[in-house]
Amino acid sequence: MFDYIIAIIAVIWLTAASISDIKTKEVPDWLNFSLISIGFAIFIFKSIVQSSFDPIINSLIGFAIFFAIGNLMYYSRQWGGGDSKLLYGLGVLFYQYPKGLTTIFNPNINMPFLAILFLNLLIIGSIYGILISFSLMIKKRKKFVKQFKKLNNKTKKITKTLLVLAGLLIISAFLLTQETQTRTILIIAAVTPLIFFYLLISVKAIESICMYKKIKVSKLVEGDWIAENIKGIYNPKKSIGVTKKQIELIKKHKQEIIIKEGIAFVPPFLIATIISLIFGNILF
Repeated sequence: MFDYIIAIIAVIWLTAASISDIKTKEVPDWLNFSLISIGFAIFIFKSIVQSSFDPIINSLIGFAIFFAIGNLMYYSRQWGGGDSKLLYGLGVLFYQYPKGLTTIFNPNINMPFLAILFLNLLIIGSIYGILISFSLMIKKRKKFVKQFKKLNNKTKKITKTLLVLAGLLIISAFLLTQETQTRTILIIAAVTPLIFFYLLISVKAIESICMYKKIKVSKLVEGDWIAENIKGIYNPKKSIGVTKKQIELIKKHKQEIIIKEGIAFVPPFLIATIISLIFGNILF
């Protein structure tokens, strides 16, 4: 019974969070904290029913592990605060795979379930991010091409250096060895830095044309990423997100502000959780 409840609650909360993220680019704190609270309540009740501390201890360990990972992703500016808090809730619920679900599914559980869940999240998140980026690239292709050329012109020295290195490695691949495998490795080593460099420029171009918008200061909420420096109040290079105190100070100086928006990243949480519960580890 507990296992079914845990899975159902996770899917319902992640669905609600996904809808909110798609519509508003935010996940309300009440949604995140209620998931964490309900998760702990379930495992406290499970500990009482089973007369064992194991369920609640495991839940706390899961919370601690995903709390550390979530904060790492947040402070490295990979995720927003809502994404990180959702991960805390998943840590509470899924220290172990809900064994009751094995009567329905046959998942590949070949490592700790928290590791499987996070690994699947990275895979699904990467695919999702690439698809969203390409759709934005196509949708705003004229602006994208213009911005890509602008950024490429600024990095001509780096591009030329990478091209020279790539050329030297490819020449070496054909002059220094006859082994097909060694040649292949050298050619891959030559073109990979170029591919990643152009991908980086593409991401920066998409970011500059799609991820910034001007809003009224009255619409600022705690955690928003402000894209401009406000002397003595906010520095985008040092701050993770704007605080309530900073918002009040900004209101005294500005009417409008430019903020950086990320893509709605909660849907991959929902997809990765469902896939993990049904199939387990999709990579190994």
